[in-house]
Amino acid sequence: MMLNNPWGLAALVAVTVIIILYLLKQKREDYVFSSLYLWQNAVRDMEANAPWQKLKRNLLMFLEIFAVILLALLLSEPVIMADAGDKSVIIVIDCSLSMQSTDVKPTRFERAVSDAVELVEASRPGTEFTLISSGNKPYILLNKVSDKKKVIQEIKSIKASDISADIKLTVDLVNTLTSENSGTRVNWFSDGVSPVDDENINYYSYNGNGDNYAVTLLSYRKLENNKEITALSRITNFSARDAEMNISFYTDGMLFDARRVTVGAGKSESLYWTDIPETSTLLECRIDTPDILENDNISGVVVSPEKEFKVLLATEKNIFLDRVLSLIPNLDLYRTDKNEASNMTGYDLYVFDGQMPEKLPEDGHAILFNPGSNDYFTRLGDSEYTSVQLSDHKIYDGLDKNTSFSAAKTALYRLPEWGNPVMETDEGIAAFEGYIGKMRIFVFGFDLHETNLPVQPFFPVIMTRVVQQLLPGGTGGISSVYAGENVDLTVDPEANSISVITPDGNRVNVAPPFPAAAFNETSQTGLYTVEQQLESKTEKQLFYVNAPSEKEFTVSANENTVIQDTNENAGRKAPQGRSLKYLLLWMLLAILVVEWWVYTNGNTV
Repeated sequence: MMLNNPWGLAALVAVTVIIILYLLKQKREDYVFSSLYLWQNAVRDMEANAPWQKLKRNLLMFLEIFAVILLALLLSEPVIMADAGDKSVIIVIDCSLSMQSTDVKPTRFERAVSDAVELVEASRPGTEFTLISSGNKPYILLNKVSDKKKVIQEIKSIKASDISADIKLTVDLVNTLTSENSGTRVNWFSDGVSPVDDENINYYSYNGNGDNYAVTLLSYRKLENNKEITALSRITNFSARDAEMNISFYTDGMLFDARRVTVGAGKSESLYWTDIPETSTLLECRIDTPDILENDNISGVVVSPEKEFKVLLATEKNIFLDRVLSLIPNLDLYRTDKNEASNMTGYDLYVFDGQMPEKLPEDGHAILFNPGSNDYFTRLGDSEYTSVQLSDHKIYDGLDKNTSFSAAKTALYRLPEWGNPVMETDEGIAAFEGYIGKMRIFVFGFDLHETNLPVQPFFPVIMTRVVQQLLPGGTGGISSVYAGENVDLTVDPEANSISVITPDGNRVNVAPPFPAAAFNETSQTGLYTVEQQLESKTEKQLFYVNAPSEKEFTVSANENTVIQDTNENAGRKAPQGRSLKYLLLWMLLAILVVEWWVYTNGNTV
């Protein structure tokens, strides 16, 4: 046994005080009686004239002394150690979506936090703690802190979120920290299987194998003939047994339709919802059958409004650009030549082909193909007969990142501080994008006629996504994302401020300053509102954040369809020590109750 707070034993001084109080002779008043025959016992107490008397056996005194001893032990925080303990400890707490499951009471996360606190309390004095929260990115909350109260306070302040955990990043961080001190003990609190086979890692698994169902997909499309909306939802059963579920579909918060569906263990079923009114703004699919996790029982998507955007194309008959822009819906395309483009205003998007205006427009965003020299960015030179590859950019999500095309000639640029690469060759950057103040531009350093890009099947996809990224309206056409993902807000050049209202009602200021950074506070599922304050009005746009269930609950083809920790040795382990504070507290309470009973019944000897 060890004491976390040895100074608590100072309370034992009270034992001496109690004994002294019982040694003090009680003062009595004199009374005259005719006989002392009936007062023999009282006479014995009067024989001594000193202020002290002989200490006698007194049950109350012993109970009080015992209570003081228990109180002193309680204040000294005694712990029964199972081993010698560790000088350096890393605590990893999984705060992702699945940890909110209720198959471990009250939830997996709350139980993990409770056990982590107990582990800290049971550790030896002077132990250094490093605390890591594991989500879509691991964060070091404390580094080598020996103050137990501070560590416990920080552990209790961690909140579970709706994001998915990136285990690989957490493992890399833990390996980096342990490489600095090979004797470090890692205590990992999560709900899966241990990601690392290491004797220095204690893995605490919280998984009751409860039933979980989720809406893992919700998408829509508008029919061209009658403009009605058709929606597709996918219902997934992450449980080890078949389940019948009640599914409901809502439009703008009102019940539209309901179904009952049977989904096999580890399987998914698709549901189509038709004849949805074209005026609908928000579509939601909900699972009404109870399970262990509510946050993934609903999925939403925002219907993009039917809005026409004015686009100006300044080119010398570039049929490739003209054609691809004509195919993008909701674009009102205007064409002009290079000479007149610099004087034209009032467009949402400007596309300049083969020229660079002296001054970029201030009322819209821009796409530049093969621009000339300018004061905004630096051209380093040219690359001829080269292969151009796609960079790691969000506009290529879902596309093969190894895709490339050939160019007879392309310019190479020095990447500006405000820029992000879009395309590159082996020699340097061939295309980039970014904000110059409030205006966002995409720069492509080649003439489309000198490449085979226009004949590639992915060309219309890329151009459509570029245009959608630049059109004003808040999120560049994004109607839903997964929790933890960043949202690139498309800023209206006339906006003075930008803010986002989260599902819990909090307002997050995004800009100023400009350029606006990507919005990364998407840890909650639900509906978000983007507000851009212009000179004369406030523009609002909605987007929905859904739960990343498929990343959190992995389905396998095994008999146990959900991959969970079934290895008893890899399951939840007991902390390395056990605190005695609750036992001492109950014992102290019992002693006080006995003392009260003895006092009220007068049996003190």
